[in-house]
Amino acid sequence: MRRIAGGVVMVAMLTAPAVATTALAQEQARPDGQAAVTPGGTTPAPPASQPAEASAPKRVTTIAGFDFASAYLFRGIYQEDRGVIVPPFVDVGVSLYQGTGRLSSVTVNGGIWNSLHSGPSGHSGKGSAWYEADYYGAITFAMGRWKPGALFTSYTSPNDAFATVHELAAVLAYDDSASPFPLSPKATLAFELHGQADGGAGQGTYLELAIRPAVKAIDAARYPLTLSVPVKLGLSVRDYYEGPNGSDRFGYFDTGLIASVPLAFMPSKAAWEVHGGVDVLWLGDNLRLLNRSDKVKPIGILGFSVTY
Repeated sequence: MRRIAGGVVMVAMLTAPAVATTALAQEQARPDGQAAVTPGGTTPAPPASQPAEASAPKRVTTIAGFDFASAYLFRGIYQEDRGVIVPPFVDVGVSLYQGTGRLSSVTVNGGIWNSLHSGPSGHSGKGSAWYEADYYGAITFAMGRWKPGALFTSYTSPNDAFATVHELAAVLAYDDSASPFPLSPKATLAFELHGQADGGAGQGTYLELAIRPAVKAIDAARYPLTLSVPVKLGLSVRDYYEGPNGSDRFGYFDTGLIASVPLAFMPSKAAWEVHGGVDVLWLGDNLRLLNRSDKVKPIGILGFSVTY
């Protein structure tokens, strides 16, 4: 979808699936690490508990879910904030290798992240609620605590709201889950190969720096409550946030509070979870033009996921 505001033409896209390794991506992914991806690039936390049999390494792991969101911004780029917004997703991770050497595992992931809209960008404006479908594939290597990977995403619009965009991203995560206060740091460097998110003069390069500290607020046996604070900084390395006054280096800063609780009463072979919370985005100058000149954009989120 192309939007024009203050002379800025933006191609609407979804967030990129977060690189998912069976371990790294229970950060459910959507193209940008934003999967199960929630608007603005925030992916719901992994289920607070896993089924008993999940303690042993699994060959195949499937994650599926959906959210209800009050607005949808892709990396700070305004998409929709009217009507019903529902992004369902499915991710399948396959463990190709498990070892004890310097390279301890290799995992591939593939999936689809969608966004269904009832508002102007969907059913009431385009005649079809299926606004976006993002197809992606990823590979992740585990070397000690470091998890480098590569992610290819094709952002498409089934209702022809925007032109297809292809993107290749390098992702680097660090597993600090053993620390008393894990931050789960991750960096994503994405290169546009075909099409553009901003509809500007040149294909852009995007950098995202993220952490997701989490604490178990209620340590109950069956229904523990986990609180996470996702934090993301979106930057343009080159020509990613173009506008009437040139290219902004700063795109957005995003933080919030997400609470998650496992649904222990659901079938035991899968881990079910409900999560909800709020994201708040602070937008750069060019992105403000697409958001009715508002610098701050809060987004409410409520969703479910299941891991099998």
